Amino acid sequence: MNQIDGKSARALLLILSTFTYLLFGAMIFDKLESEDDNRVRDEIERVTERLKNKYNFSERDMHLFEAIAIKSIPQQAGYQWQFAGAFYFATVVITTVGYGHSAPSTLAGKLFCMIFALFGIPMGLVMFQSIGERVNTFIAYSLHKFRDNLHQQGYTCLQEVTPTHLLMVSFTIGFLVIVSGTYMFHTIEKWSIFDAYYFCMITFSTIGFGDLVPLQQTNALQEKPLYVFATILFILVGLAVFSACVNLLVLGFMASNADEVTAANREPPSAIVLERFARNSLVESQLFNIQKHSTVGVLPGRPRRMYSIVPNSAGDVHIRRQSTRRSIQDTVCCGCFKPRPPRHRFSLTRRPTNISHLVDLELY
Repeated sequence: MNQIDGKSARALLLILSTFTYLLFGAMIFDKLESEDDNRVRDEIERVTERLKNKYNFSERDMHLFEAIAIKSIPQQAGYQWQFAGAFYFATVVITTVGYGHSAPSTLAGKLFCMIFALFGIPMGLVMFQSIGERVNTFIAYSLHKFRDNLHQQGYTCLQEVTPTHLLMVSFTIGFLVIVSGTYMFHTIEKWSIFDAYYFCMITFSTIGFGDLVPLQQTNALQEKPLYVFATILFILVGLAVFSACVNLLVLGFMASNADEVTAANREPPSAIVLERFARNSLVESQLFNIQKHSTVGVLPGRPRRMYSIVPNSAGDVHIRRQSTRRSIQDTVCCGCFKPRPPRHRFSLTRRPTNISHLVDLELY
């Protein structure tokens, strides 16, 4: 029986770990929530029986009353499908948050929602990914400027900027965004501090249970336009910052779990993350201080000196020269490299008798 390769073994391990994690979560939630769920169900049954006896509701009347009560909850916020409410709904669709506070009821609305989500969700994912990369690039640039200012003032506490520093700054910015959202929703929605913080975390993870939904107060969509704008802006900015953090974590995880066959040709985690941001012209010189060498005067077929970023044992970045043609062919991505054609070898079979007609040629 053939031995399982490293990539397949890692995939199986991830599947087993995820399934085990799901089982663990199910047991914990069962232990924490089952008793309260039974209490709520018993309370609902008691209230239902009380209403039936007090108002002489039949079973059909009670079901109708429950349906009306459920449908009336989103309408408290005002007109859900006017422009402000529709824009809020479109935002939670393309961000995949999906609170469930409102949903289209017409056939045309449901059809358009499917088409809108089909194109809007990939567009939103690409946008947040791009914004996350730009945020990380700006953070890297700011950190290197800060390091240079410290060195100019004689402080040497920050020798190099590592991916750990980028993660710390990204998480700090994300924490500040969550704290600001927690304060806003605690003040306006009258939620507890824990519930407001819980809502922010559920929103940024795009889970969107719908148990806590902002803008559901009386006519909030029409009477509080600034609050509507602040809520939508909070969701978009928070998801962008969250995407920046996830981008760094995914890059580090992918680099550390590279396949053994290609691990030698890949950059380590620190080099991958930093090189990704170094491609930007604003931070390239600050990140690596690499001088661009001129290629003027390089003879055709001569192997050009190429440089790659590799870390040493201390985690710093240094320059390693690759002078073999094999390395050049692997690293040069364009078609500018052309190997020297093979030389034709000639051998003398007999002594020349008359070469006077060849003397005027510039052979030497």
